[in-house]
Formats: sequence, structure tokens, C-alpha cells
Amino acid sequence: MLRMFTRLSLASVVLMVVAACGDATTPDAGGDTSPAIDLASAEGVTVTVHRTAACECCGVYEDYLEAVGFTVETMVHEDLAPIRGDFGVPDDQRSCHTNEVGGYAAEGHVPAEALLQLLDEAPDISGISLAGMPPGSPGMPGEQTEPFEVRTFVDGEVVGDLGRF
Repeated sequence: MLRMFTRLSLASVVLMVVAACGDATTPDAGGDTSPAIDLASAEGVTVTVHRTAACECCGVYEDYLEAVGFTVETMVHEDLAPIRGDFGVPDDQRSCHTNEVGGYAAEGHVPAEALLQLLDEAPDISGISLAGMPPGSPGMPGEQTEPFEVRTFVDGEVVGDLGRF
């Protein structure tokens, strides 16, 4: 019951933030260097979340994605190593789940704005990652204390940055 309340509370907060911010995000004083992204463009975009059955923060992340407007498909696995290997996720960038969107991998609790920027720019990479499970990232408790640095990778190697969110 507590998990359901937490998931519903996060979804409510996300909806309030999206409504308060309008259709686009803008750089903030915390060092966000990403371009303004129209969150309405999440409508009709499917994100497949590959995760294990035991992970509760993955369910909260899925609720976040749905609240923003993405369609979420969940694939539960015993072991995510083969999935991460197929997508070429670098070992030092791994998190608790691997997302698949538009043919790209998006490892971890990647903000919706980063997913949409990835799809908009369509770079020649394998995917993006937000390493670890940073406090305050979508689906994680706590407050964001610094911008999230989303990395780009190709075939198991970090090759750059998508931006700070």
C-alpha cells in the first residue's frame, strides 16, 4: 500500500511540475545546459523499461514516464547483463534498469527531457546514461543537489555528454 501511495504521490508531483512549467523546460540556475524541450512531444512515444522484479524504484520511474506522457512497456528479467551487453552500456554507467526508446538505450533514471532531446537530435550513438541512482533523479527519493550529467556512449565506451538536466 505504501509503494502504491508513493508511486501515486510522485505521479501527482510530476503532473504539477509539468503543469506549472508549461510545455517546455528552460535552463535553471543550477547549471542546466540542455535546450528547452517540449514535454508534450512524449505523447505517443514508447519507452520499454527492462528491469528486475524486485526493484521498486523502477516502478516509480515508470509512473514518472507515464505522467509525462510516454507509453511504458515493462520487461522483467532475472538478469539485465545480457540486455546491457546488447545495448553496449558501459560497465561504469550501469544503474538499476535499462530503458529502450527509439532504438537507443537509456540507462538509469534518465530525465524525460534527456530522452526527448535524444530522440530530437538522433545522434549516431548507442545510447545515453545517468550513472548510478542519484538522489532526486526521476524515481529516486531525495533532493537534486546538482545537475544530472547525462552521458552518451557507443559500444561500451562513454563518448561525450548529452547535457546537464
